[in-house]
Amino acid sequence: MSAPSQPAPRRYRFGFVLTTTLGNLTRYVNLRKYAERDPEIDFTWAPADHYTPPEMPSRLRFLPAPLFMRARLLQQAWPVLGRLAGLDAVMIHLFEADILCALRSHLRRSPLRVSSTDEAPITDRGSYPLYPNDLLKAPWRRKFRLALDHWRIQRTDSFVPFSRFVADILVRDCGAPPDHVHPLHVGMDLELWQSTPKPETAPGGRMQILFVGGDFVRKGGNTLLEVFQSRFQDTADLHLVTKQAPAKLPEHVHVHNDFIPNDPRLTRLYSMCDVLVVPTTADLGPLWVFLEAMAMRLPVIGTNVGASTEAIRHGETGLIVKVGDTQSLGDAIQTLLDDPSLRRRMGENGRALIERDFNASINVPRILAIMKSAVNRGMGR
Repeated sequence: MSAPSQPAPRRYRFGFVLTTTLGNLTRYVNLRKYAERDPEIDFTWAPADHYTPPEMPSRLRFLPAPLFMRARLLQQAWPVLGRLAGLDAVMIHLFEADILCALRSHLRRSPLRVSSTDEAPITDRGSYPLYPNDLLKAPWRRKFRLALDHWRIQRTDSFVPFSRFVADILVRDCGAPPDHVHPLHVGMDLELWQSTPKPETAPGGRMQILFVGGDFVRKGGNTLLEVFQSRFQDTADLHLVTKQAPAKLPEHVHVHNDFIPNDPRLTRLYSMCDVLVVPTTADLGPLWVFLEAMAMRLPVIGTNVGASTEAIRHGETGLIVKVGDTQSLGDAIQTLLDDPSLRRRMGENGRALIERDFNASINVPRILAIMKSAVNRGMGR
């Protein structure tokens, strides 16, 4: 008599509400690609973009602009929000959706709520890399948002922030349980971002400097232009990957304004340049562009803000300068342009760091394992 067949193990049911605005689109694409290779999980995805083209028809157009944007975000998130009762866990990287799920958690504790974000509550304005819109907010709005953030954190089951910088704020300043906070970046898709050692620039040839940044001013584009024009215009070319480049630019500045995430043209541009320079004034980081550059064995120069130093190891994978310090920025660029062996060594160190710590094929399964473990504990598995 044959033994009775065992029932198939129950599959996990995970939902993901993730913003896809700007650099977050790459994060979503990489997470989804490697997550869907897991045969134990049924996935429901809700990517949400903060930008709605003016020509796109919508029944929500009657709303004032700020309300329209938030309503559109919730509309995009609804494939997951409308199915919460059938999910084991939901990962959220969208403020509006997180508020709704936190409210719902007062009635039902399932599904488990997993927060995954590059931001943390602004508990200390003196050390936090404030964006321009944060600087303009009235004191009452800042206090209200901080209270709201503390409330959301209390209603969150698990945290997978992009960086240790954010994780430290959550634990130290916001009271999140340390064993519920797992800093882990989704990482790069190294099946796409493959590189070979870069050939040396021919003697007397012009060096190639690269800047990549959507928000040109906040990412320090004007600062870099100033330094380039005063010190490097005669010996180097500057490539600006941005849609916000100024109309009037110095000679030997080249603008690339139509790249998309994981664009092979951007990969080639990284391969032909000698150094990436993004002297950002406010970012939580680590920036995707630093990871992309290091994946392509390119040394990088950034500023001492947010979690930048988690990717840019000063003197090892690149150089760190103070925000707005044009003299130090110019000296850092000069140091790398003058020393081919230093560029090569930093490029190799950067690639090794990406393969070890920022590799999507490794990190995405680790993220899913964190979610599975939280669900297992809740179900007593």
